[in-house]
Amino acid sequence: MTADVSTAEQTERLTRDLREAIGKVAESRPFAKALHQGRVFELAVRLLKEPGGAEAAYTLAPELESAGVFYGGDWQLPEHLVPELARGSLRSEEAFTVGVEALSELRMLAIARGRIESHPSMTADDATAFLESVISSNIDLLMGASSEAERKRSRNLREAVAGLLRFTAAELGSDSLLDSVVGEVERILEQRPLLVNRVLRMVQSIQGVLRHGEHRHAGAERLVRAINGPTDRSAGATSIDAYREELETLDGDALKSEARAMGESMEQTGLVCPAHAVLLREAARRLDVDLLATALSLDGVGRDSLAAYQQLCMLLIERAVTPSTAEAVYNLATMLERGILFFPPVAPGLWRLAGLELHPDVVALLNQGPGVDNRVPPLDRLLAGTLGVLGHPLGVGQGDNPTCQSARAICLWAQSDPGFLLELITWAGRDNEVDMHFEGALLQSSQLGSGLVEDLHTELDAVSLVLVPHLDRIYMEMGRRIAGREEDGHRWINPEFHGWWVHRGFATTIQYSTGAVIDFAGFVRLFHAAYHPGYNGGRTLIYPQPAGIAATDNKGVFLGWHAVAIQRVTIDPAGEIRVYFYNPNNDGRQDWGQGIVTATSGNGEAPGESSLPFDEFASRLYVFHYNAREIGDIAAVSEEALGRITELARGSWGADRAWHDVVIA
Repeated sequence: MTADVSTAEQTERLTRDLREAIGKVAESRPFAKALHQGRVFELAVRLLKEPGGAEAAYTLAPELESAGVFYGGDWQLPEHLVPELARGSLRSEEAFTVGVEALSELRMLAIARGRIESHPSMTADDATAFLESVISSNIDLLMGASSEAERKRSRNLREAVAGLLRFTAAELGSDSLLDSVVGEVERILEQRPLLVNRVLRMVQSIQGVLRHGEHRHAGAERLVRAINGPTDRSAGATSIDAYREELETLDGDALKSEARAMGESMEQTGLVCPAHAVLLREAARRLDVDLLATALSLDGVGRDSLAAYQQLCMLLIERAVTPSTAEAVYNLATMLERGILFFPPVAPGLWRLAGLELHPDVVALLNQGPGVDNRVPPLDRLLAGTLGVLGHPLGVGQGDNPTCQSARAICLWAQSDPGFLLELITWAGRDNEVDMHFEGALLQSSQLGSGLVEDLHTELDAVSLVLVPHLDRIYMEMGRRIAGREEDGHRWINPEFHGWWVHRGFATTIQYSTGAVIDFAGFVRLFHAAYHPGYNGGRTLIYPQPAGIAATDNKGVFLGWHAVAIQRVTIDPAGEIRVYFYNPNNDGRQDWGQGIVTATSGNGEAPGESSLPFDEFASRLYVFHYNAREIGDIAAVSEEALGRITELARGSWGADRAWHDVVIA
């Protein structure tokens, strides 16, 4: 309760400070207004990132123009503003620019909603159309950071912009805006991320739009029902307790009908409501395996898993599935459908994890996670998170941390070595320590220096929250130990950090000592011969392989090196060879410039996969592993294919680098 009061007081204080700053601008003569405008924009950013901050700032919107807040700048005349240009301002790294753009949007919203009753140059319809265009072209910012470019920006700026856009979207409530926002939410959900907090905030904003709107929207209503209750009983219940009591009175047929509707909603959207968890617990209480399978919407493999490991599943439901950890319902379903319980180490590993005594420091860390309900024991929350990682490895995200290597490792272990992953979770949870070996030496995370993370951003799934601090330190220590070898350290680190199934063949096109591009043609030819089914004899990838890409923004400008995993390379439904890969970023669909936009659906992608045509992916690749025993004909790669890839690389991340045609010793 204290935290809520403190937050409300902070919002109130910042609102008061902003009003006073606007007053100083109003009192100033025209030539002196610029002296006080910066303070207004800085306070606006600080206020917008607070809960209720956008609404509070909006109450001051009618005062902005009369005070002269926009006087003398590009935002002075709203009729001259271009919605497309707002995209750059909202992504600026300058608080001044973000602040003035944000207040300009709130002024426009006040015109659209009639709070500024008559404006000499803008009608309410004009202002509405302007804002719809701005939000439609910046929907990604509604969802929070999703790319390397966004991750590098100040968290305060990102949170301020997201708060502004969510509030504006809720206030406008038009059908065209709903189409865009619902489409973006559904696109994110297609990827089945483990953390859905940002999506839930978006759906709640959509719910606010529906309340204020005059029209219905089927897609929006489906999403709102999914989180509030997809059945008449669940939606109409006055409380979770009331719904639980009603379920206890239902006969088998009525309960199965309820379970079928819940399962179908979960399968369609990837979202689960608290009532679904209550329903699953009731089915477990009745020991009704068929009802459980229906509520989980299980396929044949899932039903076999449930039948074979019924006692373990009942324990997991009792411990991990609660109204406040409702996503564990979906996590359990996907884990069962993977058939992963039939892997010999997995069921014993889960039994052991369920009986763990957590280290006090781990308990404190888990209590910092997103949406924590302290009524659910930390160990049970960790169990719920473990179900998610085992059920959908490609849903693991790095959050706002520079830990793509650690996130990728968790994802790859969950796919290829789940028993080892459960060992690591147990060590980290019980001992607050993780051990690994590197070139024969034991590395103990508790004995190591700092990693890449200085201040861990805790909006992570529970497994990542517990493991990443240890993995980050171990990864950094491996890097320290290969310093001075004058080669890219991933050659040695990746196989030992990730696992035995990482190929020992290693290729890079970056000269470690200078950053120059070396033998790019040979690098690209080798990648074709190792991975392209048209050149490698049609061989398929058995285990996902780590790789490194040059991350670029939507203009093709180099941002930094980034870890991904190649999942598979195959022919897509349109007959084109595509690379399907895992991206630890929170959203796999990104614009990398030059018309290269990663796809997450529509081309045969599994949930959580990104994909690109082979040549576009190769144009951003700088490191990969390969099986030296299974290389095709390197010389068969055409000059045409090589030229296209080289042109894309030279025109983006390689633009400012020296290029050498042959390897320099």
